[in-house]
Amino acid sequence: MTDNRRVSELPPKIKMTSAETTKIFTSRLTRRKVIDPSDLLDTNLRRCLSTLDICLLAIGHMVGSGIYVLTAAVAKNMAGPSIVVSFVISGLASLLASLSYAEMGVRYPKCGSAYSYTYLALGEIWAFLVGWSMALENAIGAAATARACSAYVDSLTGGVIRNASENLVGPVNIVLASHHLDFFAVAILLLFVAYLSFGIKYTSYLTNFFSVVNILVIVVIIGAGSYYSEGKHWSTEEGGFFPYGWSGTLAGSASCFYAFVGLSAIAAAGEEAKDPQKTIPKATTIVISVATLGYVGASAVLTLMVNFRDIADDSGFPQAFAIHGAEWAKIVIVVGAVCGMAGTIIGSLFALTRIIYVMADDGLLFTFCSKVNVRTKVPLRSMYVFAVISMFLALTADISSLVEVLSIGTLFAYMIVSASVIILRYKPKKLGPRIDIHELSTISETSIVKQPSVDYGGQFKERFRKLQTYTNMCPGHLTTYCVVSYVISCFFLCSFTKTCFWYINECYWWAILILLVLLLCVVFSFGVILLHQQSSQPLRYKVPLVPLIPALSILMNLILVVNLQTASWLRMLFWLSLGLSIYLSYGVEHSKLDVIETVEPPRPKPWNFSDSESSFDARRKQGAAMRTKPPVCTTLSREFLFTNVDPLP
Repeated sequence: MTDNRRVSELPPKIKMTSAETTKIFTSRLTRRKVIDPSDLLDTNLRRCLSTLDICLLAIGHMVGSGIYVLTAAVAKNMAGPSIVVSFVISGLASLLASLSYAEMGVRYPKCGSAYSYTYLALGEIWAFLVGWSMALENAIGAAATARACSAYVDSLTGGVIRNASENLVGPVNIVLASHHLDFFAVAILLLFVAYLSFGIKYTSYLTNFFSVVNILVIVVIIGAGSYYSEGKHWSTEEGGFFPYGWSGTLAGSASCFYAFVGLSAIAAAGEEAKDPQKTIPKATTIVISVATLGYVGASAVLTLMVNFRDIADDSGFPQAFAIHGAEWAKIVIVVGAVCGMAGTIIGSLFALTRIIYVMADDGLLFTFCSKVNVRTKVPLRSMYVFAVISMFLALTADISSLVEVLSIGTLFAYMIVSASVIILRYKPKKLGPRIDIHELSTISETSIVKQPSVDYGGQFKERFRKLQTYTNMCPGHLTTYCVVSYVISCFFLCSFTKTCFWYINECYWWAILILLVLLLCVVFSFGVILLHQQSSQPLRYKVPLVPLIPALSILMNLILVVNLQTASWLRMLFWLSLGLSIYLSYGVEHSKLDVIETVEPPRPKPWNFSDSESSFDARRKQGAAMRTKPPVCTTLSREFLFTNVDPLP
């Protein structure tokens, strides 16, 4: 009787309608991080990298397999001599994206790269998709480069390594799998994973050495190749400069974009740079310039030394010099290739580890991946888990069929970062009561409570203020919708132009009409953004000519995206589906933002009340959140240094 009476005294459960449940679930998917300026430079990792260290790390990541492997394959099968133009287009798209990366790196100098930036601007689910695609990009990049490095070393032994593995296990006849198991590539990855385990400072020493040797070899290749170059190989008699037309050049640009994936290594190193707000913009510009010059120069001399039809897919440069009798160049090129590919492997594993670490630290991936080794300050567990995936791919996968997936992930991340710059530029500095329930970092005891300054970001400019009467949105929301509309319109415009180019060229009325409608949508979305004021938040670096440069970056990325192969899209969709299943089953419930939202919501405040709160209130609120779910602590906070450290050496 007593139990029944107690049960009857309990308040009835509140039943929510399906619309309310959907609204709550949607709000959880789109929740965003909010920056706490007092904790921007706090980290569990070791800040020890200078501008030179980050430049050499990114150059080693970027200027590796792109020159020694990708250049020959694209020149022979896609673009011909116009690969020079392909690299210029890819380099320009990367430069535009790099400006956006630089501003976001100044705003949020943490590891995680495009994932963290997307979390700030667009929300959780978009951040997860970007981070997950970048994880695939770096895992396959390390595997592909390890196989290419294995092939170059094997070429010096006359194929002894490959013949030994084939005699051991025999040929492999599986779809999308390599014809032979490459155990030497796995050994290469194991060697670098072991070295990376000693810490970032030792890693930077090795990367600097490899990068310097690689740069010197590239200079030798361009200089010696210029001596053996013949202009007839670009003539009409030899096939011309555009043997595959502009469609081949654009397709080559889409594939060549893989050569610029090292840009993410700069952003991923933001949490280990000594002065990230100064280093990241400077390193970004230097690395993109050096990489583009190297790629353009190397691809030019390759197609000038031999006809593009005679280029060897696997060893383009050694074969080209061998045709001219320069056998000495083969050894030099193999040394440069091994050093360049070693730098690429290190950069891929470095970026992969940091991205997985910060995703796990935010609660979107499994918690054990966020553990930081107390001695080396490296998230070893996340590196080991995903390095095993990369090793499996290096052992069994047909890497050539997966290379374009890397370009999709890179282009997707670049596009999202450029869109994030526009969105954040048109948001006011203070976002209202959401700061109280979404604040990710503890407020230090010495923090000073300040009244928020007036910021007109996201509001119509003075001469267009009358248009405010036709909208009923918070500042910044209309510009966000316009950015989304711009991206969608540009995608359909690029896709329609590519698939119906013949009808447009022949002036079919329906094709011209659809083209004009799509152009009008693009121009209208961009024009509405121009009517708004930007935020007055001071930054040490800002992208010039916003929103024009980020908008051009989005457009160029989408042009390259629609020129990728359909099979690559299918493989990417499979990987994203796998990631979404992990996020929906684990990440939504374990997100650190979800922990903070379990606290009782703050009471309504007057419209003119300050959104700042005392450090005592902040600590009380955080304490309540941690009592709700003890195993999880507030992300990137000072407590993390003690509660989230791996005790194993």
